[in-house]
Amino acid sequence: MADDNLPLEIRAGLNPSADVLEKIAIFFKHFNPIEKENGLKYLLLLDKRSNAFYINCHIYSNTLVSNADLDAVIDPQESEDYKLNRDLYTDNYAYKLMEDDAKRERSFEDLVVEFDIQYRPETPLKVFGGQHRIKAISAALHEGVISVHGVRIYFGLSIDQRVNLAIVNNTSIAVSNDLLDRMQEDLIGTQLRNWCQNVGLLSEGQNFVDKRSPEGIPTVRIARTLIVNYYLGKESSDDGIHEPIVCLSGPKMDENYRAVREKIDWNDPNLKRMGEEFAKLHHLQRDRVLHRTRDKYIEFANKVLHPSITAAWAYAAGIYQKNPPILEKHYALANTGDSGDPLNAKALQEARLKGVDSDSYRGLGSRISGGELGRALELFIIQATKASERGINIKLANAAIKSFEAKKAKHAADEALNGI
Repeated sequence: MADDNLPLEIRAGLNPSADVLEKIAIFFKHFNPIEKENGLKYLLLLDKRSNAFYINCHIYSNTLVSNADLDAVIDPQESEDYKLNRDLYTDNYAYKLMEDDAKRERSFEDLVVEFDIQYRPETPLKVFGGQHRIKAISAALHEGVISVHGVRIYFGLSIDQRVNLAIVNNTSIAVSNDLLDRMQEDLIGTQLRNWCQNVGLLSEGQNFVDKRSPEGIPTVRIARTLIVNYYLGKESSDDGIHEPIVCLSGPKMDENYRAVREKIDWNDPNLKRMGEEFAKLHHLQRDRVLHRTRDKYIEFANKVLHPSITAAWAYAAGIYQKNPPILEKHYALANTGDSGDPLNAKALQEARLKGVDSDSYRGLGSRISGGELGRALELFIIQATKASERGINIKLANAAIKSFEAKKAKHAADEALNGI
């Protein structure tokens, strides 16, 4: 079927909405792609997976670059600050090769954009796939190279459709699972991000990073792990082996987080206090490590954000919600008065159980296996319940490892006896 008012062919069986057709008309009013320039019509296509309409066309690099918005967002009505795509990484061989190709008039195909003038209308081509290629095209344009590039243009997308397309176009072996987590979180709501901003883990207007950050900014995975283990600890019994977990990361949302999220009261003052104390501990750890002269390792500075430490600390905070005096001792770890880092990351690195841990073991809180999570939790339990003073040292760290291994052995023996 043809639309007489547009240079457009609509396939039989497709029924685009009036809104989609209006946006296509506006697009052709502002743009003159090569096909239209040569008297050709466009075929309107439907991506059945996302139920989104699009056309394929070709435009010149100067038109593409001047109209491209590399900071596409999920919901401009909510905020224009939180972009969907990953950050641009141009300091690597693959990008340098891409830029060289662009300068040699390489024609790139299947750049994925949405035509949207509801925010930043001066750059209506909101890029969902191909931002690195467009950056390379821009670099070539600065040297006077104008070439032709193929663009897939979507119209009238919903929030769900934007997230779906962004995930598809950012999913490759080079894309971090942390970015996919962030996209998922943007889709289901802003609550986790807002909570992290409110408690001080993120600054105002800041989003989660899309890969592990030396600046100490948390990923979605770390924030989810913090929340999940807090609730697991609250719901745990006082006996037996406690089992913190680290949330899974990637295209499929972690089921533990999905289950917990349904019952979160984001305004709960105890939940907020937990987040504030965790943020305080993290910031103190970074400050103490980065402002000393020795052992200024970034892994020491960001030790609080190691998944095993985050999970164990949050689980302990959950356990002691029903025991306020012990809870205060747990939180007091962030109030250590001396100049050392509160986690004593060097002591944790040196802690090990002779005869059990191999030479390759990198110390307490260095892995995310079940045993390591249990050891890390025992560290915080002993610090809050047994230590005469607040703080961590090598003696306490080694005691935590031995205590956990003893509990694990007793638990295994009890199970074996019960089976007789």
